[in-house]
Amino acid sequence: MPLNINTNTAASAASYHLSKNNASLQKSLTRLSSGSRITQPADDAGGLAVSMKLRGTISRLSGVEKNIDNAISFLQVQDGILESGGKILDRMAELKALSQDVLKNSSDIANYNSEFKNLQVQLFQMSDTKFNGVSLFASTFVNSAGATTNATFNTSGSGNTVSIFTSATGESGSKVSINKSAMLAALTITAATPSTANTFQS
Repeated sequence: MPLNINTNTAASAASYHLSKNNASLQKSLTRLSSGSRITQPADDAGGLAVSMKLRGTISRLSGVEKNIDNAISFLQVQDGILESGGKILDRMAELKALSQDVLKNSSDIANYNSEFKNLQVQLFQMSDTKFNGVSLFASTFVNSAGATTNATFNTSGSGNTVSIFTSATGESGSKVSINKSAMLAALTITAATPSTANTFQS
């Protein structure tokens, strides 16, 4: 008995195109659900490489943007503190002028001097202000023994510069210097040679 094998060409073509359409449909659904034209490297190797490069650039720019925002916040805090420092210095200058009034008695002078010293303390505390753990104006001073030096709040010198010594004696060593004429452009910790400490009474 002869055996005949027939090929249904139309059915084979229909099956092939059906499988191909199903694959295209699956790819389209994957793109729609992911929101990306490239869902695997085989889709577009060159486009995928460019896309990865652009994503890396965007991530770096995002980090830079955050750093800039932090820097702006840092400067805004500095501006606010320096503005307060300017008001304190204005008040200290006013107290010095008031203390020179010959009609003021010793009690008035003592009150002015007490307020003056309190303002000095505020200036020193401002110089030690930190933003997220970072000093706004200067590094923390640590002596050779590894301990922070206690501050004695006295001023020295004359003119537009107010210096607050941070040594135990209040006469030498590190100090906080503020230049009023420079619109408080500098609030720094500097080394100093020994000098006589005094208040505005001198």
